[in-house]
Amino acid sequence: MTKLTRLIDDLDNAIKQLDEATQLEKTRINQDATIQRFEFTFELAWKVMQELGRESDRTTYGPRNSIREAGNTGIIDNVELWMTFLESRNMTVHTYNEATANEVYEKAKEFVPIVKTFQSSVAAYVSS
Repeated sequence: MTKLTRLIDDLDNAIKQLDEATQLEKTRINQDATIQRFEFTFELAWKVMQELGRESDRTTYGPRNSIREAGNTGIIDNVELWMTFLESRNMTVHTYNEATANEVYEKAKEFVPIVKTFQSSVAAYVSS
């Protein structure tokens, strides 16, 4: 199993878990779990982007560069939207307060269909 294959499999599982969490009633515990699953899913998504770039002999490093490169290759179609998800992930990693948690929780729910579209794009890209 290649690194890319492992990352894609992990991302598939993370998306399912995030999707499941966003379907549950919003409680403080579920909100915290959803945010954690969002962070994990986002991390896997940009790492898939990075690995796709590396396998295509492009120099990619870090989330911003990987997102930009994924946009350049057409794997994602809205780089700026992905950058807002990166900002949301950064907010949760560095600080915690209730207002931030509520904002990121809503962003996590918005992320699910976007990352599912990314998942389909990756599958098409890899199989071509």
